[in-house]
Amino acid sequence: MTRFGPTLWRKFWRGTHGAAAAEFALVVMIFVVFVFAIIDFGRVFWDWNRAAKATQEGVRFAIVNDMVPASLQNFDGLGLGGAGAKVGLTDISPNPVVCGSSGCSGYGYNGTAYQAIVDRMALFFPRVSEAGVEVVVEYEHVGLGFIGNPFGSDITPAVTIKLQGLNFAFLTPGLTGLNSLSMPEFATTATGEDFQN
Repeated sequence: MTRFGPTLWRKFWRGTHGAAAAEFALVVMIFVVFVFAIIDFGRVFWDWNRAAKATQEGVRFAIVNDMVPASLQNFDGLGLGGAGAKVGLTDISPNPVVCGSSGCSGYGYNGTAYQAIVDRMALFFPRVSEAGVEVVVEYEHVGLGFIGNPFGSDITPAVTIKLQGLNFAFLTPGLTGLNSLSMPEFATTATGEDFQN
């Protein structure tokens, strides 16, 4: 009988030498992918939390600093009625005034004020400055404010900061096909009186 006869094949198929090593190799691969997937999903929630915090800090900063729509900063409603009267909801148009990196929907544009908000948010979430990510600042007149305010604008708008266009790239093998995972829009709103002295 040759050395590659039926006896050798029977020994090969019945042999258990190395079975533990083969099983370990299979299990360790699954375990490693599982651990890296946990790390990646942890990174998703870390970015999620930082983006939400950036919008919170951005809205606070926007309220206590110059408004992005330049002429809304010193809005004077004396032509709309007598001193002490409320500024009507229809007296501001468009309402809300929406501002982004390319300008505002009305009332001029203060690019320095906009960039200051973005820079403040980038301290908490550096990805704010990435290409494709847009910070939107909205100023909505909600009926707060009186005509004849000697200290600034006759309205105290509700300010909303929105963070749009965030994507997340997975690094784990097997999850890299999800690298175009789009994160939702993050938004925070506060009224001007929330943070003013």
